[in-house]
Amino acid sequence: NSGIEAGTYRLCHVLQDAEGKEVARCETDGGQVLPKERKLSIGKMELDDPALWSVDTPYLYTLQTEVYQNGRQVDAFVTATGIREVRFDADKGFLLNGEPLKLKGVNMHQDHPGVGTGLPDALQVYRLRQLKALGCNAYRSSHNPMTPEMLDACDRMGILVIEENRLTGVNEEHIRLLRRMMERDRNHPCIILWSVGNEEWGIEWEESGTRIAASMREYCHRFDPTRPMTVASSSGPSVLIPADVAGYNYILQHSVEQHRKDYPQRRALGSEETTGCGTRGIYFDAHDRGHMVAHNRRPNGPDSLLNCIGRGWKFYDERPYLAGLFYWTGFDYRGEPNPMKFPATGSQFGLLDYCGFPKDEAYYLKSWWTDEPVLHILPHWNLHGHEGDSIDVWVYSNCDEVELAVNDKNLGRKPMEKNGYLAWKTVYRPGAVKAVGYKNGRKMLAEKVETTGVATCVSVAADRTVIRADKRDVAVIRAELQDRKKRFVPTACDELTITVAGPVRILGVGNGDPAYQAAERPMDASARTFQVKAFNGLAQILLQSTGEAGEAVLTVGAEHIPAASFVLKVQE
Repeated sequence: NSGIEAGTYRLCHVLQDAEGKEVARCETDGGQVLPKERKLSIGKMELDDPALWSVDTPYLYTLQTEVYQNGRQVDAFVTATGIREVRFDADKGFLLNGEPLKLKGVNMHQDHPGVGTGLPDALQVYRLRQLKALGCNAYRSSHNPMTPEMLDACDRMGILVIEENRLTGVNEEHIRLLRRMMERDRNHPCIILWSVGNEEWGIEWEESGTRIAASMREYCHRFDPTRPMTVASSSGPSVLIPADVAGYNYILQHSVEQHRKDYPQRRALGSEETTGCGTRGIYFDAHDRGHMVAHNRRPNGPDSLLNCIGRGWKFYDERPYLAGLFYWTGFDYRGEPNPMKFPATGSQFGLLDYCGFPKDEAYYLKSWWTDEPVLHILPHWNLHGHEGDSIDVWVYSNCDEVELAVNDKNLGRKPMEKNGYLAWKTVYRPGAVKAVGYKNGRKMLAEKVETTGVATCVSVAADRTVIRADKRDVAVIRAELQDRKKRFVPTACDELTITVAGPVRILGVGNGDPAYQAAERPMDASARTFQVKAFNGLAQILLQSTGEAGEAVLTVGAEHIPAASFVLKVQE
């Protein structure tokens, strides 16, 4: 009651289906509320044969809540929500609506080239689409609550979410922040777990950590009795941390199978696992430029396993009692350049680079996380300066068998192990590498990478051809450098000039280079021209509507590359 007199109220809740049809309602009398007092009212409604929310069919209902005082409606609020059952089981892992479902997840920070942490809603959706294309069905916010607009997008797109609190502790401020997150976001059907902390090294080995986690668990149950909670443990005696669902950060640091034997009723998932990724398109270290080869491609200290990304997925896929895993990370992000140093300024362990362009390891997961036929060859074949060197050619694929030829020399046909990859040794000479994939003994796919010429043209494409004239919507543009035969040039790093005309502005640019130092957005929001340097053949441009309808024209070119144009429609 925000007024200065006591009053009574009545609530009416109307549930509508996706077509706007009323399917259930309930009313509650709230009684008297004193000035400045808050009061909780609870109502119940029943719905026969509801449409269930799932990752494949994320069906959403709308709840219209109306507040009446003295017979007059004085307020209303609309809540989008979904109906589903979430359960973690000690033997079956994660179940959604009663069916086992393996979590194929990524950890994510919330930033992007050109905009930093101020992401427009359309860019949130773009990032989720890039992840879904790999077969990803789950997202862990690391290590802070997500913006509500991102959760809205996960609701609509069928992405399961672990939402994480920023601070682990039980003083008044800690619990206020935990409660604020949970009460703000608990109506989102996408959320399946609340996380109360991550790698709290200072308390994981202490009895105080057990007490803190146990207390936070009880607060979580009080604020939201419908979902379990978790804690992401780095390597302390985490079996003693009383989480509803244990979070293992890296199987190399945890005795997961021993815990299974000792505590068979424990429910668990992999809250973090390594991707082994490095810099997109880099196959020879260049630390002075902030670029590194993927750990997947070579032994690396305690992580000395080729294709170490596969170790995590195999482990969790082969054990039904584990709910699934979350790779560190989905996208690259600013900060934490470990193990690199300046000029690198960002983490390089994303399956996708900072812009969302896929690295090789993304195709490994796409092979085993989707039913889409995949055949990906690495490295590219523009390895200038390494003529005569021994090269390991890898193939990521979900074909039964793959045959490889290098410069027309057949290197043989090999069977593909489940959740595996294939490798052949050869010597680098400019030319072509060709792979042929077989399914049930029949040729299914063919893929070829060639040594290209220098970049002579640019291809421009967008995630959408139409955006809204609302001063908010954003189109994500991909600029790709190609040679005279229209082949992608994976080593081209030309300086591109961007020009726009019409009802859009250049919101920002990027290229996925973890050591990129140039400005990523114009200082003047009305600027019509800007520059970005392509990195390993690619650059990204974000165009935002200025509020007027019409056609916008983007042109992209370079000193020795003719400009290419793209037309974007901006509609009311």
